[in-house]
Amino acid sequence: MVQIDDLTMNKSIFLKPSTLLPLFLSSFLVIFIGCEQQVEIKQEQEKEERFSINDLIQSKSYWEGSNSEFEESFSLNEDGNIKFKENDAPFSGYIKIRARNGSITLVKSYSNGYPDGDFFEWYENGKLKLKSQYKMGDRHGYFYIWTKKGEVYSQRYFQNDLEDFGRFESEGAVESGRSLASLELAEWEGTGVEFYQNFAGDPKRGGTLHIRETEELYTGVITALDDKGKKEAVLRYSNGKYDGRISKWDSNRNLWYEAEFSRGDLVQVTLKDGEPFNPNTIIDLSEDPSKVSLLFED
Repeated sequence: MVQIDDLTMNKSIFLKPSTLLPLFLSSFLVIFIGCEQQVEIKQEQEKEERFSINDLIQSKSYWEGSNSEFEESFSLNEDGNIKFKENDAPFSGYIKIRARNGSITLVKSYSNGYPDGDFFEWYENGKLKLKSQYKMGDRHGYFYIWTKKGEVYSQRYFQNDLEDFGRFESEGAVESGRSLASLELAEWEGTGVEFYQNFAGDPKRGGTLHIRETEELYTGVITALDDKGKKEAVLRYSNGKYDGRISKWDSNRNLWYEAEFSRGDLVQVTLKDGEPFNPNTIIDLSEDPSKVSLLFED
């Protein structure tokens, strides 16, 4: 027999063991249901608190247009605060910038003209390039930058515009000392017009090739395409100089030229005019560097 004191009645009640099991089960069921409801409520609250990119894009409080239209409609001061040009009123809501193909490239959140909330930027291939967080103009939260391949280039954390340097063990690929542009262009492919938009210099004339945006000496592989998108050449560089195998194709898509370089110096030509090249006729550039132009005659 189990005795339970009834404080309200000031007397003892005696319960049989067979009556205790239903009592415990019912109590457990009430507690379990209560906990389950609390978990569901918490999950719903967390779901509401999480603001996905899709939710952000579908927000009704936004301005949307191209980058040129944005520049026509808004003005930015040096602190990044935004206002309408027509009436100087500060903007609140989301700015969505679209590319010519209609895809979203930028989403920015503002409150009373101040950066406030999440900022997103995408590459033309649809991959996320940047995510940053602000609180009324101050950097507040995580700042991520990714390469086009999805690798973390930089990761930082701020609280009230002050950086927390101990948040991450590594800052990302930025520690390599190479800029984001140099990593993005490490394996580049495009036409002649696009080439000169990204690069400057002329290594085949004895000079060096560098990245136009950052003026860094270029290291990587360039695949040159004609106007129809067909491969014309594959050029390899190290610190702005030819380094490795250089290959070129003719208008009939036949490989007609190949040569090996080492840090800008010609090692040997292996193929010229589509035929194996006689090593005995290699031009000695150490005596006359200007002769390098002969190697690239079409």
